[in-house]
Amino acid sequence: MDKRIQPYDRKRWFQLHCCRTVVNPNPLPAPDIGFGLGLVMTGLMAVLMIGALVHFMGAPALGAVALANAVPVGIQELQGKLDHILGEYKELKTAAGEMEKKYGSLPSNIAEQLTAMQKQLDTIDVKLAEKHAALIPDTNVFKDLAENEGLQKFMRDKPSHSFTFELNAKQSRQLFERKTTIDSAAVGRSTAGVLPIERTPGIVREPRQRLFLRDLINARPTNLADIDFVKVNAALARGSMQTESSAKVENAVTFTVGSARAQTIATWIPASKQVLDDMVELMSYLSNALPYAVNLTEEVQMLTGSGTGTDLNGLVTQGTAFNTALHTLTPGWKKGDIIARAIQQIQIAKEIDPTFVAMHPNDYWDIRLTKDTTGQYLDKEGLFWDLNPIVTTCLGAGNFLVGSGSPEAVEIRDRMGMVLEIATQHSTYFTQNMIAIRCEKRVAFPVYRPGSFIQGSFNTSP
Repeated sequence: MDKRIQPYDRKRWFQLHCCRTVVNPNPLPAPDIGFGLGLVMTGLMAVLMIGALVHFMGAPALGAVALANAVPVGIQELQGKLDHILGEYKELKTAAGEMEKKYGSLPSNIAEQLTAMQKQLDTIDVKLAEKHAALIPDTNVFKDLAENEGLQKFMRDKPSHSFTFELNAKQSRQLFERKTTIDSAAVGRSTAGVLPIERTPGIVREPRQRLFLRDLINARPTNLADIDFVKVNAALARGSMQTESSAKVENAVTFTVGSARAQTIATWIPASKQVLDDMVELMSYLSNALPYAVNLTEEVQMLTGSGTGTDLNGLVTQGTAFNTALHTLTPGWKKGDIIARAIQQIQIAKEIDPTFVAMHPNDYWDIRLTKDTTGQYLDKEGLFWDLNPIVTTCLGAGNFLVGSGSPEAVEIRDRMGMVLEIATQHSTYFTQNMIAIRCEKRVAFPVYRPGSFIQGSFNTSP
């Protein structure tokens, strides 16, 4: 072909010499804007198809993707072509706007194609960004931070300057791409099946009074319901000095019988079979709580039982009243002085030396907070005169009991130890799936030496 032919005539020469069909030799008219739009749209659709191929074949197949000239296309080259087409698209869209402004409207097919192309170009742009991120090695930002030497040195040395850590695309998404935060405030801690909860086994029991008498007093079993014992009523008089060949002075002693009957202390509670099956901790709690309820009644009875009816005869009831005449009214007297006078009273009566003193917590701490003239707290042993202080609410505030736990003075005789029984043979319990849980014991409480126990009041004794 003659190179001297002008560009516009070359196409005419090509049509005249190379095409079988004779074309109109007249000069071709210049293409209008609609025709230009169609050509650019066709090119854009080709690029869109390439982008779709990249998306579905994945990053490893990018090297195999080729254009019409069979040249491999990489991500950067594809990105460049996409940017070029986007630029042309923007120019075309501007021209279309001017055309619409000039003629009032665009052909419907061109407007629809522009909208569709915009959506596809946006999709390809997003997918291309994801392919860029896919080429970055898989990583965990938190692991990278933990293993970063610069950060480790910064945390170790704690310098005044700051620390910089550059994030790649995947690390940025791990830190900042959060659609919805799900925490305990969002779902609620009591939402079943969402947040697991830790449940401590067992049941937290209620506050309980410390029981002390069985730790202080000797206990042994008995096979009979009544405990009788013989004790001296009037002791022998002292021997007398004798004159040779004269009659000796006659002495005398009298006895009396004491008795203590075994009494039953019991309690029970109904429960359904289902609740005991479904709540294992309940039976464990009842197995401990019911015996405590029985032992608490036993403690109260041993201290203050009236001795009438089914009551035990308690230590306070049988004990000797405190002799207030022994306590001299002097300025600055303390409750510890009354305890000392009670010990004195026992020793005067030639009874068994006391080993403990029982009192209410209010009185115990009134004594413990006693100070000397320099403001220093006094020693505990000195405050209670070497007696074992027993703090209990079974005695009312202001009352005390000084006594001995020696078996010569008192004993606990167990006719039947603690028994916990479960049965359905009660009323209609069998047909109602109800269970009766009973706890009981039988105990006798013989007090051999009532004079070895002194009871009184801190408030009215002086």
